Amino acid sequence: MLKTYLDETWQMLERQDAREDANTQGVNPKKIKEVIDKSLPSHPQEFKAILQDFEEEIFPFINQNTKPNYGAYITGSGNKIAAIAEFIKGFYNQNGLKWNSSPITSELEQLVIKWIADFCDVPQSKGVLTNSGSMSNFLAVHFALTNRFPEREQNGIRDLPHVSIYCSDQTHSSFERATVFLGLGRKSIKYIPSDEVYQMDLTLLQKAIEEDKSNGIVPLMLVGNAGTTNTGSIDPLGQLHDIAQKNNIWYHVDGAYGLPAKRLSKLAPYYNGTDKADSISVNPHKWMYVPFEASCVLLNKIPNAINFTPDYLTDSAENFKWESSSHTIELSKEFRALKIWFTLKYYGSKSLSGFIEKDIELIEYLAESLSSNPHIRVEATHPLSILCFRYENEKWSEEQNEEINVGAVRTIEQDGKIFITGTKLKGRTYLRVYYGNPERTNVDVDYMVEVILDTFKRALL
Repeated sequence: MLKTYLDETWQMLERQDAREDANTQGVNPKKIKEVIDKSLPSHPQEFKAILQDFEEEIFPFINQNTKPNYGAYITGSGNKIAAIAEFIKGFYNQNGLKWNSSPITSELEQLVIKWIADFCDVPQSKGVLTNSGSMSNFLAVHFALTNRFPEREQNGIRDLPHVSIYCSDQTHSSFERATVFLGLGRKSIKYIPSDEVYQMDLTLLQKAIEEDKSNGIVPLMLVGNAGTTNTGSIDPLGQLHDIAQKNNIWYHVDGAYGLPAKRLSKLAPYYNGTDKADSISVNPHKWMYVPFEASCVLLNKIPNAINFTPDYLTDSAENFKWESSSHTIELSKEFRALKIWFTLKYYGSKSLSGFIEKDIELIEYLAESLSSNPHIRVEATHPLSILCFRYENEKWSEEQNEEINVGAVRTIEQDGKIFITGTKLKGRTYLRVYYGNPERTNVDVDYMVEVILDTFKRALL
C-alpha cells in the first residue's frame, strides 16, 4: 500500500514539476482562502482524492522556490535526495527530546555538526541544530549572556547591568528579535554605520564601546557578518575579533548565508578571523542546498545554559550522553540531522563547493548583463551570490527614479515570471537577486535579464 502511495505521489510531483506556472503567485489572501477554506473532514478520504485536492487547491499557490527563475530572499533550492530523507524522518517519527528517546537523533546531530564545521573550514565543531538562523542567533545571544552572567539562570535579568550588542546597520534583524524575547530590549542593540562597501565602520565601533564603558554599560556581544542579507558583504572579521578580545566581548560570526563560501580559495581570505569566534551561525538550508528547516550554531565549548531535568525525563548513566535539550529552548526535537547527512553523503563536499562557485559566477554574469544598459546601476559590492541594482536616469529627480524602482519590484512580483525582491541601501530602493540553485544556467540568467529590462521598459511607457 505504501509503495502505491509513493508511486502516485511521485507521478503527481513529476506532472506538476513539468508545468510552466508563474514562479510566484501574485494573488491576495482572499483568493487563497476562497479556494482552501473547507470544513473539517469528518470521514476518511481516498488517497487519490486527497492528491487531486492538492493539485487543485494547494499547488496553484505554491511558489516555485526550487526553479531557476526564483531569486528572492536567501532561500536555498533544496534537493530531491534530502526530500527522501524527510519522508523517512516522518515515517519513523523520531523525537530527540532525550538521548534515550532516540539515541541516533542525538548522535547524528553531533556528527553532522562536525561535518558542517569541516565543510565551512572552521574549528568550532560543537553545537546545536536549530530550525532557522534566527533561532541560531537567538541561542548565540543566550550563550553570550550565560557565559558572562551565569547567575542569570536563577536570578533572571533584573539584577544584571545594562548590556550592549554591537552589529552593523546591515546585520540581520534576528538579533534585535532576540533582545526582545530575551528581555534585554531593543535599546541594547547598537547599530554601527557601515561604510561604502557595507562593512562595519571600526572607528565608530570602538567609539561606541568606549562610550558604553564610560556610562556603566557592559559590552556583551559583537556580531560580525560573513555575508549580509542585503549585499553579501563580509565584515573585517579578523579585526573585529581583535576588538572583541581586547574588550572581553563575546564574538559571534553570523555566517548563516555566506560561511560555506569559505571553502573557495579565492574567498577564504575574507573569512580570516572566523576560526577565533566564540560562536558561529550557519544555515545548511541556504548555501548547502538542504531543504528547510536546517540551521545550526557552532561553538568550541557550549556554556552550561540550562540545568533542568524534571522527574519524568531522568534516566541512568546520563554523564556520557549528549542532550540537546540541555542547551536549547526546545524539548521535543525532530530528526533534522538526517536530511543534512543524506545531502552531504550524496553530493560530497567537492560537488557542493562547485555549486557555490557556479552561483557566484552566474551572479557575475547577471551583473555584466545588466550593466550593459546605461540606465541600470549595479551595486559594486557583491562578493558572493547577491546582486543589488536600480534604474537611474540622471535627468530625473530622485523621486522619479525611486518611483520606477519601487514600481518595478511590485510589477515583477505580480507578474510572477521571475521572483526577485527589493531592498533599501542608504535609503534608496534597489532590486535584489539571490542565486542559490545548482540547476540554474546562463540561459536562465538571460531570461531573468529579459524580464527585468522589459519591466523597466513598460514602466517608462
